[in-house]
Amino acid sequence: MSSAYKPIDQNYRELLEALVAKRATARLQFYSDIGEFLTLHATLKELVKRGEEEYLVLTTGEEIRLDRIVRVDDKPAPGYDESFFQCDVH
Repeated sequence: MSSAYKPIDQNYRELLEALVAKRATARLQFYSDIGEFLTLHATLKELVKRGEEEYLVLTTGEEIRLDRIVRVDDKPAPGYDESFFQCDVH
């Protein structure tokens, strides 16, 4: 997993901002710092910026780097389409 931060699409950032403003509870899918693909349900607290990196902070205190988010509820992040979320059946 690349450690260099890649700014996210502005429209997706605005979606995250809107969810944070409502303190929404959402299903998040993302990659951890060590490349694990994780899914969790959490309440979104705020967006913070540290240097060039931006993070989604959850009410649990956990922080997820924005460029590692794959999907929030049913909205895939740019670069991920529905085929990414389907199991490979052969």
